Amino acid sequence: MKAVIFARVSSRDQEDGHSLDAQIQCCYEYAIKKNFKVIEQFKIVESSTATGRPEFSKMVNFVKGQKDKIIVLCYGVDRLQRDFDEQYIELQRLIKQGRIEIHYAKSEFIEHKDMDSSDKFRKNLDVLLANDYRNKISDNVKRSARKKLADGTILGDSPLGYLNSKRMDKKKEKVNVYIDPLRGSLVKKMFEDYATGMYSMNEIRLRITEEGLRSKKGCQIGKSQVEQILQNPFYYGYMKYNDILYKHVHPALISKELYDECQLVRQGKRKSKSKRTQKPFVLKGLLKCHHCGCGYSPELKKEKYVYMRPTKSKGDCSYCHHLSEEKILIQIEDVLKGIKIPDNILAELNTELKKSSAAEYEHQIQESNKLQTQYQTIQTRIKRARELFLDAQVSKEEYDEMITGLQAERHNVEVRLQRLTEADDGFNKSLSTIFALASKAHDLFKSSELEEKRRIITILFPNLEMNAGKLMFTTRKPFDVFLNMPHRPKWLPGQDLNL
Repeated sequence: MKAVIFARVSSRDQEDGHSLDAQIQCCYEYAIKKNFKVIEQFKIVESSTATGRPEFSKMVNFVKGQKDKIIVLCYGVDRLQRDFDEQYIELQRLIKQGRIEIHYAKSEFIEHKDMDSSDKFRKNLDVLLANDYRNKISDNVKRSARKKLADGTILGDSPLGYLNSKRMDKKKEKVNVYIDPLRGSLVKKMFEDYATGMYSMNEIRLRITEEGLRSKKGCQIGKSQVEQILQNPFYYGYMKYNDILYKHVHPALISKELYDECQLVRQGKRKSKSKRTQKPFVLKGLLKCHHCGCGYSPELKKEKYVYMRPTKSKGDCSYCHHLSEEKILIQIEDVLKGIKIPDNILAELNTELKKSSAAEYEHQIQESNKLQTQYQTIQTRIKRARELFLDAQVSKEEYDEMITGLQAERHNVEVRLQRLTEADDGFNKSLSTIFALASKAHDLFKSSELEEKRRIITILFPNLEMNAGKLMFTTRKPFDVFLNMPHRPKWLPGQDLNL
């Protein structure tokens, strides 16, 4: 009988007993013993909970395409999908149809359509144990991450400008990070140049590339990498993990003041020293070619005419042309004219938006009170630490360590409070914009300033593309229901607005 082998490891560093080669060898020995003919093998190097699972799907589709019954050979149940996702359920359907059997080489257990209750119990127990094993591994990883963060040591590889020292025994030796003698000074120069406000991120990239900065793999760095570097707090002494800052023990490359200067420039809160001014554009970053997928960049001609220029980043494309921004906006306005929502549905929409606003407001109040309590507790502890130092009950080193930790905690609470306020403002603004769009989309767009026009476009259209001058688009729910179709079914409250 024909068979396929499926092998999986969660990382390249698993011990030999669970390596791909060991699993495949065991499965081949089992196939020889059972007189199976192996016609294909599938190997995965990833976590069993990783999304996508293209190789796993490929294996399922392969066995589905076989005309005759086929054997799926696997080292153990923990090597197969541990959760009952769609692809695993499809395998179960094939078993019930008698089209496949799953043989586990390690235990020699066979999963087939005629299993009795004891076999099913054993199989379910194996799955339960596999899930428990996965959860324990996940807990261990999280526990290890928390320990490293508490110790101030880095998780994973260091950013550009730093190097990780080599360790003979990774389990026993701590991670040591030091400033890269070749790249460190160049990365620092990126911060210093950007803080002047005279250079865009792309200009920083070009300048630093000319001076010889390359990635750790020897490649030129891209604009997105420049942005990541300039926003990474690691360079001034803090690590960001799940948006929370943790002080690390590794050497700082720049000062906190220099980092803050760069953030002000990036956010446009500090006037540039450059004589050039950057004009905002409605369609910047929102438009792509329908055929090749390249983006369009705005260009100002004669100080008043805006044209969208294809970047040709995907190569030459005969459908990409310079286009007038005004003509594209006219096409967008024509689409907005077609959004017609009956008054009775507008009333229902208004009611639902008010309910959503009330629920969100209650949640914001609860979270804000909790964070304010945390903030006051930290302030009290900071005051107490100062009193202990002034009373000579703690040393200067102990005081500095206490204050540094408390200030980091206070910073994190301040960040969360700020985000809560921004989320509240953003939510309420979204609700009012949605209702206004539903009632008078075209009029609102025509009368809005540039930034509000961009906001309206992003709310209504997840994708805007140009097809040789013609606008192609998709519309978000629920607006798509009422686009040029006044007789479409009624919109039901509670539908996802996909914002």
